[in-house]
Amino acid sequence: MSELLRVVDISKSFPGVQALDKVSLSVKKGEVKGLVGENGAGKSTLIKIITGAYEKDSGRIFFLGKEIHKNNPILSRQLGIFAVYQDVLVAPDLSVAENLFLGFQPSHYGIINWKDMLRRSKKLLKEMGLDIEPDTPIRYLSLSQREMVAIAKILLQKPRLVIFDEPTAVLTTNEKLLLFEIIRKLKQQDVGIIYISHNLEEVFEICDTITVLKDGKVVGDFSPEEIKSVENLIPLMVGRKIEDMYSKQIVSLGQEILRVENLTTKKVKNITFSLREGEILGFYGLVGSGRTEIAKAIFGLDKIESGKIFVKGKEVSIKNPLDAIRNGISYLPEDRKGLGLFLPQNVEFNINIINYKDLLSYLFMINIYKAKELARSYVEKLGIKTPSIDQLVFQLSGGNQQKVILARWLSRMADILILDEPTIGIDVGAKAEIYKLMGEIVRQGKGVIFISSYLPELIGICDRILVISNGKIAGELIREQFSEELLLTLAMKYVKEKEALVK
Repeated sequence: MSELLRVVDISKSFPGVQALDKVSLSVKKGEVKGLVGENGAGKSTLIKIITGAYEKDSGRIFFLGKEIHKNNPILSRQLGIFAVYQDVLVAPDLSVAENLFLGFQPSHYGIINWKDMLRRSKKLLKEMGLDIEPDTPIRYLSLSQREMVAIAKILLQKPRLVIFDEPTAVLTTNEKLLLFEIIRKLKQQDVGIIYISHNLEEVFEICDTITVLKDGKVVGDFSPEEIKSVENLIPLMVGRKIEDMYSKQIVSLGQEILRVENLTTKKVKNITFSLREGEILGFYGLVGSGRTEIAKAIFGLDKIESGKIFVKGKEVSIKNPLDAIRNGISYLPEDRKGLGLFLPQNVEFNINIINYKDLLSYLFMINIYKAKELARSYVEKLGIKTPSIDQLVFQLSGGNQQKVILARWLSRMADILILDEPTIGIDVGAKAEIYKLMGEIVRQGKGVIFISSYLPELIGICDRILVISNGKIAGELIREQFSEELLLTLAMKYVKEKEALVK
């Protein structure tokens, strides 16, 4: 394989921060280069320099053997360098086809050839294995489908180098398999790939080589065979062993804090379970199994058709999120940016948004002093890394964004916390901090429902795990029974029954 990209001694600093310190990296034609490191290691800064979004302070960039002296996004695209970001950039009011061809629509004498655009879009979507009609408005697609459309747009432009930044964070299992197949086809076409992911297992699965960044410097460049396992990779990234990440804390369980009896919605049937003070109860299941729908029903986001909910032994009626909040129930959604945060607002606003009515002065105006003090106290308690509470929340790392949402609910003194995929898209160091924080929360006598697709973390920190399959509870395991094989088997229980009925 001949060299496609080479960056030499790239340095970049921001006020008070040395983001990159003489970083060197190369990508060959047909190579999948894994780029791993904690948030703040310099990964995003490096790829923005490669794509021309940032200008380097020093160093050299070579592409196809020629030096790029002054890069910019337009030149980058002309060279065939493209990036797929975790935060998918699409035009929601345009159709799939319009998004795919935005900026280079097929035309004849200046008139867009809509028929040709739809035909070519349909052909590409079919080749990718996507069951999406090209005339569908993007706003009707799921996050994962939007990302697949963004990937399809890049394929239309004949890329030479594609950078994938957390590409599987919102993808279903089937879509992940489709993505990996696309990457393998790109390899065969001599396209170079830079693959960034906090899911280290998939880095080992898809990458030919792995470059590790830490504190803006290159730790080393390795083959998966050299590192051998995720357990060996984590210390290179964060300086701690994998067994130190979960550090399950044994907490004495108290009284029943939540009981759900025969909960039924359009998505789930006859769900019955309980949660005790000091307990971390895991929900596991395949994507679409109904895990999130149970959480939404308890929080008042999905309509309950039948069933009962008891909080601290008292039956409660939850018809909307306000009812849930009044009963001490909180919910951290899977889509933290779309549903959990007010991205253009600062940290203080995001923490206090549900507290302002309790922070009014005698003139019915918000007591800004009290609001800021409350926000600062939880920033300190949770170790939220931010220059100040006035920092815009979209400028924080994923792990710190999750902590801001947790601070919101803890400041509200919520006793029941429902966390839906709280570690998705954040690095291993931030994950360890979230696990530790969950342990501290239950030590205070609160209860946590922890929804996750990642079996090692469920096994590492939960007291019990409920397995959801096709909208029903397929099994309940205590710690002594935990095993990945058994959990996966239970997750398929009612899926297989459904497939048998269809046949």
